Amino acid sequence: MQRHSSVDTSPAKVESRVRELIDRERTLTFTTLAAMLSDCRWISLLRALNRLEQQHVIRMTPLPWDYEIRVATSGPLAPRTD
Repeated sequence: MQRHSSVDTSPAKVESRVRELIDRERTLTFTTLAAMLSDCRWISLLRALNRLEQQHVIRMTPLPWDYEIRVATSGPLAPRTD
Protein backbone atom coordinates (compact mmCIF):
# COMPACT_ATOMS: atom_id res chain seq x y z
CA MET A 1 0.00 0.00 0.00
CA GLN A 2 1.34 3.40 -0.99
CA ARG A 3 1.21 6.36 1.34
CA HIS A 4 0.14 9.62 -0.23
CA SER A 5 1.66 12.80 1.08
CA SER A 6 -0.40 15.96 1.22
CA VAL A 7 2.75 17.98 0.50
CA ASP A 8 3.46 18.81 -3.13
CA THR A 9 6.96 17.54 -3.94
CA SER A 10 6.94 18.38 -7.66
CA PRO A 11 10.23 19.87 -8.93
CA ALA A 12 8.71 23.36 -9.26
CA LYS A 13 7.26 23.26 -5.74
CA VAL A 14 10.49 21.96 -4.19
CA GLU A 15 12.42 24.72 -5.95
CA SER A 16 9.91 27.30 -4.72
CA ARG A 17 10.18 26.04 -1.13
CA VAL A 18 13.99 26.06 -1.27
CA ARG A 19 13.95 29.60 -2.67
CA GLU A 20 11.62 30.77 0.13
CA LEU A 21 13.90 29.32 2.81
CA ILE A 22 17.06 30.75 1.25
CA ASP A 23 15.42 34.17 0.92
CA ARG A 24 14.40 34.07 4.57
CA GLU A 25 17.54 32.52 6.10
CA ARG A 26 20.08 34.01 3.64
CA THR A 27 22.66 31.31 4.53
CA LEU A 28 22.25 27.71 5.64
CA THR A 29 23.79 24.31 5.16
CA PHE A 30 22.46 21.47 3.07
CA THR A 31 21.97 19.41 6.25
CA THR A 32 19.83 22.18 7.75
CA LEU A 33 17.86 22.60 4.53
CA ALA A 34 17.22 18.85 4.34
CA ALA A 35 15.99 18.84 7.96
CA MET A 36 13.70 21.82 7.32
CA LEU A 37 12.27 20.13 4.21
CA SER A 38 12.28 16.60 5.61
CA ASP A 39 9.32 15.60 3.42
CA CYS A 40 11.51 16.07 0.30
CA ARG A 41 13.98 13.49 -0.96
CA TRP A 42 17.61 14.57 -1.05
CA ILE A 43 17.78 14.03 -4.81
CA SER A 44 14.88 16.48 -5.25
CA LEU A 45 16.64 19.05 -3.08
CA LEU A 46 19.93 18.60 -4.93
CA ARG A 47 18.23 19.00 -8.30
CA ALA A 48 16.45 22.17 -7.11
CA LEU A 49 19.72 23.56 -5.75
CA ASN A 50 21.47 22.77 -9.02
CA ARG A 51 18.79 24.64 -11.01
CA LEU A 52 18.92 27.62 -8.64
CA GLU A 53 22.72 27.73 -8.83
CA GLN A 54 22.61 27.63 -12.63
CA GLN A 55 20.13 30.55 -12.54
CA HIS A 56 22.56 32.46 -10.26
CA VAL A 57 19.95 32.62 -7.48
CA ILE A 58 22.15 30.83 -4.95
CA ARG A 59 25.81 30.07 -4.45
CA MET A 60 26.94 26.75 -2.97
CA THR A 61 30.28 26.40 -1.23
CA PRO A 62 31.68 23.01 -0.21
CA LEU A 63 32.45 22.57 3.48
CA PRO A 64 34.39 19.64 4.97
CA TRP A 65 31.21 17.55 5.51
CA ASP A 66 28.41 19.67 4.07
CA TYR A 67 27.58 22.53 1.70
CA GLU A 68 26.90 26.14 2.56
CA ILE A 69 24.01 27.57 0.56
CA ARG A 70 23.57 31.31 0.36
CA VAL A 71 21.84 33.92 -1.73
CA ALA A 72 23.95 34.87 -4.71
CA THR A 73 24.91 38.46 -5.11
CA SER A 74 22.85 40.28 -7.69
CA GLY A 75 24.77 40.63 -10.90
CA PRO A 76 28.50 40.24 -11.39
CA LEU A 77 30.78 41.06 -8.52
CA ALA A 78 32.01 44.62 -8.61
CA PRO A 79 35.74 45.20 -8.12
CA ARG A 80 36.72 46.35 -4.63
CA THR A 81 37.75 49.98 -4.31
CA ASP A 82 39.23 49.95 -0.80
